[in-house]
Amino acid sequence: MKLSLFISAEHRPGESMQQRLAEHVEQVRLAKQAGFDGVAIGSHLCYGEAAWLPAMETLMHLAPAAEGMSLATCMLVLPLYHPLLVAQQAALVDATCGGRLRLGVAPGWQEDEFKLLGLDHGKRIGRFLEGATLIRRLFTEERVTFSGKHFQIEDVTLALKPAQQPRPPFWFGGSVAKAVERAAKLADTAVGDSWVASSHLVKDVIVEQAHVFRETLASLGKDMPAEFPLLRNIVVAPDRETAIREAGPFVAASYKVFGQWGLFTDVVGAGKAQLDFDELIAGRVIIGSPEQCAEELAGLAEATGYNRLITRIQWMGMDQAVVLRTIELLGDKVLPMLRKASG
Repeated sequence: MKLSLFISAEHRPGESMQQRLAEHVEQVRLAKQAGFDGVAIGSHLCYGEAAWLPAMETLMHLAPAAEGMSLATCMLVLPLYHPLLVAQQAALVDATCGGRLRLGVAPGWQEDEFKLLGLDHGKRIGRFLEGATLIRRLFTEERVTFSGKHFQIEDVTLALKPAQQPRPPFWFGGSVAKAVERAAKLADTAVGDSWVASSHLVKDVIVEQAHVFRETLASLGKDMPAEFPLLRNIVVAPDRETAIREAGPFVAASYKVFGQWGLFTDVVGAGKAQLDFDELIAGRVIIGSPEQCAEELAGLAEATGYNRLITRIQWMGMDQAVVLRTIELLGDKVLPMLRKASG
């Protein structure tokens, strides 16, 4: 079992981003000392009620503190960007971390982000598929000509190539069975491509979708990737009561914003725009003592087969001391128990 630290890039507008970036550097340094070997970050456009740090640029900022660790986007909303731009940024990040990039990409779900950029939300899947195809070709081919519905290039060479050969692995996102099947079809598992379940989904759905991924790969004659990651919301404290008291309000506030964006009605199918706190964390947030968290994570590992845990442990406005405590407890207490449980 391996651990990646998920950098929670959403912050309150008006906060000192210099301070927040310094805190993220501190988190990465502590995670490295605690036995984590990866860093991952999500992305949304920076507007409205949350100031989002841009993914690639933030990974570059964290790279010195993360020396020797893998770096990953989890996820980059690929249809919002031109694939040539993503390819060159990814190649630079891969070179910076010594060939350890995992390029996580997803079609996205929030309609307003597409409207802000003048893009048709209804065409995001086509843009996503063309973008992923074009980036892979730019990484691996000397000269690329591509004529799609959304992107066109003629006789282009990506002069800045990634350090990994033949290319960095892709992590594909998706929150419904159809998207999981699409990820399996896109994945070249021999290179390390994989699917990552959304942290917004509850346990039972993740277990079901992991089965869909595995079965779809098998039907295509593909092996499971050597590294099978899972993204989970986690808060570890001396006891569950402390964890809920200190982290619960920030988890709730963050998900209130996601609810306003349509997460529960349009993505996870909860049937209402906002969830009560108990509904919110049930199956969606692993929260409690090291023993309680390890037991739940071990059960997920047995049910899904994941072997890299991407740990989202911070939410907008949360005190840095609470974040650092979870990192320490994950490394010192939870990880040894997980490894023992997995044999």
